[in-house]
Amino acid sequence: MNNKWANTNFHVPVLKDAVISSLCVKPNGIYLDGTLGFGGHTKLIMKKFSDQGGKVLGFDGDIDAIKFCKKNLPSSCKIINDSYSSFEKYLSEFGERKFDGMLLDLGISSYQIDNPTKGFSYKNDGPLDMRFNTKQKITANEILNNWCKKDLINLLKNYGEIINPRNIVEELINERKNKKLVSTFQLKKIIIKIIGNYKSNKVLSKVFQAIRIEVNKELKCLEFFLTHFIDYLKSEGRIVIISYHSLEDRLVKNFFKKYEKGCICSKNFPKCICGINPSLKLINSKVIKPDENELQFNSRSRSAKLRVAEKI
Repeated sequence: MNNKWANTNFHVPVLKDAVISSLCVKPNGIYLDGTLGFGGHTKLIMKKFSDQGGKVLGFDGDIDAIKFCKKNLPSSCKIINDSYSSFEKYLSEFGERKFDGMLLDLGISSYQIDNPTKGFSYKNDGPLDMRFNTKQKITANEILNNWCKKDLINLLKNYGEIINPRNIVEELINERKNKKLVSTFQLKKIIIKIIGNYKSNKVLSKVFQAIRIEVNKELKCLEFFLTHFIDYLKSEGRIVIISYHSLEDRLVKNFFKKYEKGCICSKNFPKCICGINPSLKLINSKVIKPDENELQFNSRSRSAKLRVAEKI
């Protein structure tokens, strides 16, 4: 890791007390941390373990986070440089197939935001990269320079929730005809040229969010995980997910409701014929959000929403 970015004091686990209490950590439990980051949540989970018990399977795409965790977490945490959506293929290597608890903190870390070499932020000039895992091929550069007008418009609509991105996309395409887009400030300049400075931060955040989601296949990874995790959670095991924007939270909310409901028969049917029983119960009917104390020392947690469910 570059020495400039070696200090991880800026990395504060979001909703840490709510995460640990919601997981109901067992002294010899088996846990999955799908978004390890710099190990803040996992370190707290492992503090609850007995001397002889407890294991964690942790995932992260960022190699800097992986290196840090391998130096700072005990060997009872198996650390994998891959997406959490691939967890099934590592279970035999881990030696366990069922978990007492699973955690996803879907936000990007302050380290990733503030490090200009990552290209995640419009506040720093850096390359149009935006990859969590640099082993993957697709970058923001490739999307912005090669995608057609229609696909770019759909990207900003669907993943950035921008109502009318046509003007931004048209200006982007005009600019790239003359000069290849290579930096975050180039992209920022194009956006501000179209929308002006009024509320520009909000639009810039949405554009950068949309591109980042596509580069890392974030919603597809989340949907795949939500489709499969239930088979690997023990009875009375907890699933805890922290999301940061409506697209993520909607997915989590809908899957939790689906598993809570069970039956998929039409409402017009007099009785259930599908035979699908409920497999989750919701622990919190409303999302848990950071309180004012947390927001004072970690303003970036403001958009965090935590949902908890337990396997029946």
